[in-house]
Amino acid sequence: MAPSSTRPELDETYTEITDWFFETYLPRWVTAVETSHDPSFIGDYWAAPLWVGDDSGLVTLAPTAEDVTAWFKVTFDRLRTAGYTHTAVLDRRVVVFNKDGGAIDVIWSRRRADDSEIERPAVHFVIARGRDGLRIVTIEATLTDSDTLDEVWPIRRGGDL
Repeated sequence: MAPSSTRPELDETYTEITDWFFETYLPRWVTAVETSHDPSFIGDYWAAPLWVGDDSGLVTLAPTAEDVTAWFKVTFDRLRTAGYTHTAVLDRRVVVFNKDGGAIDVIWSRRRADDSEIERPAVHFVIARGRDGLRIVTIEATLTDSDTLDEVWPIRRGGDL
């Protein structure tokens, strides 16, 4: 159930984005990594061009669907080699900007069959609705040992800057 907001017209979008991401996209991603499926399915969820930022350096642009798929293949191969079987969602935050866009922050715990952790990234996704439906258009990530998003990315308002 979407939280009550001062803009109830966005509650439906909140539910749509949350369900699309956590109930549709995440299980498909987990299955694809675990079963060695070709990562090209990612075009159903991720846009090209895609802005990518992580701990490895400057933000880069994956300009084509092939570039986005290639970036995922590296991630899939690395996780498969480490024995990946599932992801636990340790914390999440969903923000809706308007009826066609929002953001999701999440801490993933990527794990093996024995439930040992491979890695724990905190990830920020920007989601936008285009002609093809909802797509992730930007990803920013950092590895962490934190359990909460407030520890990784505290929200600062006004005079707290």
